[in-house]
Amino acid sequence: MPQFLVKPEDVAGDRFHLDGPEAFHVTRVLRRKVGDAVELFDGKGGRYTGVIKSIAPDGAVDGEVTARGTAPRKNYPVKLNLHLSLLKASQWEWAIEKAAELGATAIIPTSTPRTVVQLRELTPAKRERWGKLLQAAAKQCGRADVPELKEPAHFRDAIIAAAKEGVSLLAWEKHAGASTYAGLREVLREARVKHPAGLTVNLFIGPEGGFSDEEIELAECEGAALFSLGPTTLRAETAAVAACTVVLYELGAS
Repeated sequence: MPQFLVKPEDVAGDRFHLDGPEAFHVTRVLRRKVGDAVELFDGKGGRYTGVIKSIAPDGAVDGEVTARGTAPRKNYPVKLNLHLSLLKASQWEWAIEKAAELGATAIIPTSTPRTVVQLRELTPAKRERWGKLLQAAAKQCGRADVPELKEPAHFRDAIIAAAKEGVSLLAWEKHAGASTYAGLREVLREARVKHPAGLTVNLFIGPEGGFSDEEIELAECEGAALFSLGPTTLRAETAAVAACTVVLYELGAS
């Protein structure tokens, strides 16, 4: 059964309210009627089963919450912040959609000197579109939360800030001898031992031209662990998805 995103403030006691695009989907697309059951999630980890009690002329839905639940508990709690260098529209949107499906907690649009798309090009319309894309991905894959789309940042600022929280990882295709199942596995194993109750991972993926030597030097100075995703050079969007997959798998959070 498809699930629908309800605002946390629109669930009060045993009542819920849906309006806007979600209500339109329920009543106009799926043609649900009074008395039909619906599955809801609030984007913050809460799940609900409800029954439609009334449908307003504008399509808004009011209903009764019949059951509450939470997202399945992960084997090991991981907060995965994906710092992804801005890419061309289709590549960027594909990457963040897949990262959301895999379980990324937050997406941080990141700018470097080699980034094709610059921060000044990020219009409110683009960010709104990305937010809706993340919501749709969460709905499609059955997540109870929606990844947060954070404020864009320059790489230098982001790597320095990340050093204050959890572990920072940076994918670099030129880093010899640190394959996915060698260097990265060991870094994540040690991090999990140091943080048994849960871990924040800041994962940095570079632009289409890769990170510069100066950026790599800065990352190492800030304590970031470098790793490679294998002997072939991956496209940035492929690297993002592969790295998210490996990190969550190795930490037992997938």
